[in-house]
Amino acid sequence: MLMRFILLAALVMLAVGVAAQTGFFELFATPMAVNVIATNPRPTPSGSVVLDAGPGGHFFVDAAVSGRSVRFMVDTGASLVVLSAETARRLDIRPTAADFSGVSRTANGTVRFAPVRLADIRVGAIRITGVDAAVLPDGASDTDLLGMSFLSRLGGFRSDGRTMVLAP
Repeated sequence: MLMRFILLAALVMLAVGVAAQTGFFELFATPMAVNVIATNPRPTPSGSVVLDAGPGGHFFVDAAVSGRSVRFMVDTGASLVVLSAETARRLDIRPTAADFSGVSRTANGTVRFAPVRLADIRVGAIRITGVDAAVLPDGASDTDLLGMSFLSRLGGFRSDGRTMVLAP
């Protein structure tokens, strides 16, 4: 009986060691993107914007790019604000084939993009001007991402898994 217990304990320790070396536990330690569907972000007296977690697990927010409405998924893993080709056309941003000079390596592979600078992005009362962004080619993605070229210029942002707060 004692031998079985020792053998079982050794197997558990081995499994935990292998899991730790392969990064298995990081899946649970790393904050996951939380989907927030916030068609009406809640402003606060300080000018911060509060987004509530939605059922899908990602943060989404309706913003204005140069006064035109764009629905973004908040993505702290994206270096830049990313616009789909369709959204770019709607915003009258029309890069030529030669403009697709940027290259990004993503989870879905390598994609070329056209670097652009957006006049401004507004989320609630927060307005950031001169935001670097990437326009993707047709068919690359239909999701617009509010990345770090916007988020890093905020006074701060935080998430507790159920809400995200964007501070001016």
